Amino acid sequence: MPNPAATSRPRRRALEAILNSGVAAWAGALVISAALTVPAMAQTTAPEQDPRRARAGAKVTGEMNPEERSGPSGDEERVHEAFQPKGIELGEFLLLPKIEFDETYNSNLHAVESGGRSDFVTTIRPEVKLRSRFKEHAINLSALAEQYVHRRFTKDNRLDLQLDVDGRYDFTSETQANYFGQVFSRHEERGSPDDARGLEPTPTQGFVNRGSIKHQFGRFTVVGEGGLDRRTYGNVMTALGSTVRNDDRDRWEMLVRGRGSYEMFPGYAAVTELTANRRLYDSSLDRNGYDRSSHGYRVESGIGLDLSKLIRGDFLVGYLAQDYRDPRFHDPKGLSLRATFNWTPTTLTIVVPSLERSVNETTISRSSSMVRNALSLTVRHELERNIVLSGYTAVFYDEFQGVDDQNAWTYEARGRITYAFTPEFFVGSEIGHRQKRSQAVGASFKQSIVTLRAGLQL
Repeated sequence: MPNPAATSRPRRRALEAILNSGVAAWAGALVISAALTVPAMAQTTAPEQDPRRARAGAKVTGEMNPEERSGPSGDEERVHEAFQPKGIELGEFLLLPKIEFDETYNSNLHAVESGGRSDFVTTIRPEVKLRSRFKEHAINLSALAEQYVHRRFTKDNRLDLQLDVDGRYDFTSETQANYFGQVFSRHEERGSPDDARGLEPTPTQGFVNRGSIKHQFGRFTVVGEGGLDRRTYGNVMTALGSTVRNDDRDRWEMLVRGRGSYEMFPGYAAVTELTANRRLYDSSLDRNGYDRSSHGYRVESGIGLDLSKLIRGDFLVGYLAQDYRDPRFHDPKGLSLRATFNWTPTTLTIVVPSLERSVNETTISRSSSMVRNALSLTVRHELERNIVLSGYTAVFYDEFQGVDDQNAWTYEARGRITYAFTPEFFVGSEIGHRQKRSQAVGASFKQSIVTLRAGLQL
């Protein structure tokens, strides 16, 4: 058990850092971004755009984190506008309610190496979105609940909740402020790198905050961004009756990012991006006696593309480093790589390749962190106006810093079809496979799923 007094000191330090450094962090983001010659390729929703089409197209992957949920993507399922829901008019807003019902067969529910057992899982997924329709500015809200009901292993039943808000304030046509916030209560996926192997999935709660300001002058675009996240984890019981305590994973995460670009000629820009982060754990020592608090940075340069509706994205290469407070840890450093593109070869097809190297937290003893090398490809094709096909494949190589017997390869592939009978009613099906090959004893597994889906929306 961590010493309560020792535990409170990092918490006080985190709160002091937040209160005393918040303004400085934002000022630093703006100063850094103004000093960089970089373009911001991120697109904002045009005021006259149909709010039902907000965020249309395949999602572009950001920094990969194995703790994030990886549920079905509404963008992958989006059909032609003629089969989009009409929504409920609420003055300057459009209300879009939706509910989905899934029935899934999982061949290896607990993602174990041997003796895996299958189960059928029923998922009920209500969701509501509120989209603004202002001539200027924007504010959008969404709330999602996911109830998982297992036929055999009822201890895996769970309820996940998520509330999102995002907005844009248009100071001028050249200057905009953006905000994204999220509050969540969910559970870690079985087979994730830090799965506690408890009788129940590990619960996790927290919030995410991201705020940015973008300014464009001539061929230059600069962006300053700040973020503050909170993550907490619940305890779980094991089959032997012992308790796996996860409060030593509770932490604050802060980041400041500056990004700039210079448009060399139409559609092509030179990009530079600098990100600094700080991760503060509530407990001064984790369950294995290590101090996991750290700070780090990544600096990258490359090319940004914005070729009309054909291709948009970045190819950035640079250097990253994360410095952990405990001197016994091996600090990860080296190549930083991010490449993500939205390629639209035809008006009916979107292809999204993504490549990224990032530093993630871990609970593995003697390991400071997990460096994840991720390569993925998402393809979405509109076969008919009411039929959408999508596919996703990915390869992950996880390097656990400071240890030689935990590295792992993970392969994942899935395909999905969505068929809309009317704008209000649709059905779908999905088949997927995941395989992990780990150097750690008992950590490898194979898992296949088949899902049938039906949904109603207004």
